[in-house]
Amino acid sequence: MKTHMIRNSVKNFAVNSVYIFIPMGIIYLFVLIAIFSFVSAFTSALGGAISQLAVLIKDSAAQSGASVNEFIAYTLEELQGEGDIVEILKRLVDPQWLRSALEGFFGVLNQTSADFEQQFTGIVNNLISQTVAYIWVAVCLCAVGLSVANCVTGVAIRQRTAKRGVKKFIVAHTVVPIVQSIVLVAAVYLLSIIKLYGLLLFAVILLIMSGLSLLNAWLIHNDGTLKLKEVLTAKNILCQLAVSFLALLLNIVLAILLLMVNPLLAVLIMLPVFIYTINIADVNADSFICTVLENKRNGGGSPQA
Repeated sequence: MKTHMIRNSVKNFAVNSVYIFIPMGIIYLFVLIAIFSFVSAFTSALGGAISQLAVLIKDSAAQSGASVNEFIAYTLEELQGEGDIVEILKRLVDPQWLRSALEGFFGVLNQTSADFEQQFTGIVNNLISQTVAYIWVAVCLCAVGLSVANCVTGVAIRQRTAKRGVKKFIVAHTVVPIVQSIVLVAAVYLLSIIKLYGLLLFAVILLIMSGLSLLNAWLIHNDGTLKLKEVLTAKNILCQLAVSFLALLLNIVLAILLLMVNPLLAVLIMLPVFIYTINIADVNADSFICTVLENKRNGGGSPQA
């Protein structure tokens, strides 16, 4: 049975490879939406902040009287000094000169205008908080895109093997993919903060995903012939894990090759490929449960892998 599962796994992975383009298209679409939404919102917020700062500087300069004019005149006189136009332009674009000039200008405004520093800091902090909020919205949009890609890919791949009845269809194409998405998001988060035990945690997650695949396939295909305790055995889960691990190895090899070419390209391609691999694990579980059922109906004995 183990050899049969591995052979079916390789076959399913190759035959259904065209479905990689489904999560790829969905993920790219949500990424583009997230990027354009962020750029649009940030540009609007930045324009508003610049407008507020311009009004603040104008009003503060008017309150400061001659102090600002004297500072500007002194700065221009210091800038010109001696030398031709090329030397003046070089000093004009010199970061150190620009920094000292801006610090002096805002220092004069702060000394001659009431609450200038507080208002200036408030506008900048408001822009920063808005930017952080927009980043979180973009991240959430990308996470939603991953979840939608996972669900739609599962529906597309399993449309012939997992659509027995409305309730079973709902379980196969909504409940389990959502649980898988939650597990994946939790896994990425935990792996990012638990570095020392990352491999152990990853192994546990793979076990959970393998058990979920078998449970999902049992719920869909079982007609009362198989008991749950006959399916969710340690041997079956480990066998399903081994099959999933082979597919994961293919993902790792492909990821390494793509990383050697371009890291961004590796991320953009490996996300949909990984989602496709997760759903192929469900197809493998379908094949396994159906084979076990057939063997049991024909008097084939134990349903162990």
